[in-house]
Amino acid sequence: MKRSIFFMAILLLATNNFFAQNKTNVINSNSIQAYRQALLSFDENDYGKALKYSEDAIFYRKQQIDYEASVLENSLSSKDAKKAGEKIENVISVLKERDELECIQIINFYVKKKGKDYFNDSVFEILNYIKNQSEYPEAQKLIGDIYKLEGEYDFAELYYKKALENEEVLDIPDEKYEILYLLADISRLKEDYDKMEVRLLNVIGNRQLNNNKALCRAMKNTVSANNPSDVNKFFQLFRTYDYYSLRAYGLLAEYYYNLQEYDKAFEYSSLAVINGFSKICSILEKRNLEYEFYDLEKYLNEVLYYPDIVKWGTDNQVWKNLNYFCEICQKLKYDKFALSLLRTLAKASPEQYWQQDAVIKLEKMSSSAL
Repeated sequence: MKRSIFFMAILLLATNNFFAQNKTNVINSNSIQAYRQALLSFDENDYGKALKYSEDAIFYRKQQIDYEASVLENSLSSKDAKKAGEKIENVISVLKERDELECIQIINFYVKKKGKDYFNDSVFEILNYIKNQSEYPEAQKLIGDIYKLEGEYDFAELYYKKALENEEVLDIPDEKYEILYLLADISRLKEDYDKMEVRLLNVIGNRQLNNNKALCRAMKNTVSANNPSDVNKFFQLFRTYDYYSLRAYGLLAEYYYNLQEYDKAFEYSSLAVINGFSKICSILEKRNLEYEFYDLEKYLNEVLYYPDIVKWGTDNQVWKNLNYFCEICQKLKYDKFALSLLRTLAKASPEQYWQQDAVIKLEKMSSSAL
């Protein structure tokens, strides 16, 4: 009888420890699971379910974070923990003596995720970090996507703004650029073009805009020489690697072109062209160690060996931007440069649609130049 009671006590202790070690994971799993279900439902065009699961994910995330913060605060408030100071290892040693396994699990999870240095080796910084993690911007963005598809632009904008306000919590920090683009697109759909312009400029940022000024002047000086042979020189001279702004440059070029502000259109179009070119050049150089740019037509022919690069160029409007740049150059009377670039694109643009478009543009431009 005593032996049975002893084994029952051991079993109960083990069970309690198991749940103590896994309670946080269960809550965390609920949040992640709901978000994955939301993504799946969204991909299956079941927007009602996607909305419900997204809201569940937000609720579970807050529940999880509130719980973890509470566990840490309770454990760190004990006299023994206070005596240990704030260094992570010292506090964990005390927590082990007190058998506070769940608190140790939470601390280890965040140390593994971010590293000790991120928290300056302080458990109190871990606690502050946890308290700031209660929002779920990925789920907020997804709700915005759902409302956008349903034409509820005001609600979509509201949730995109929420997601952007919580950008520091994003698992992938660079996703903030996608949210900025989505906000700009909402402005376009609402025909608020002034706000669209501001939001696209926000993608680029003031610092980068200032850095671009000298580059744009140099590019314009090269093109305005209006020498056909300067096409290869243009692509040899200039590089820029502001890839996150690539789409913004192209969209702003179109915006200013439609306003007949051709000088501004030239600046952003040239930046779009050089950004796309620089990105693809860097990929070619990694894949073919012998490759070095010296001729635009040969560069475009080299691209054809890599279907994934062609597709990336199509998805990011690289080929379109080249054709559009020619139109803008013509508007500014840089006809020789524009014609020379179009002749190359008409022969060698890697995407069939934009190659045909270059042929049509070349015919029109050639006849108007006569």
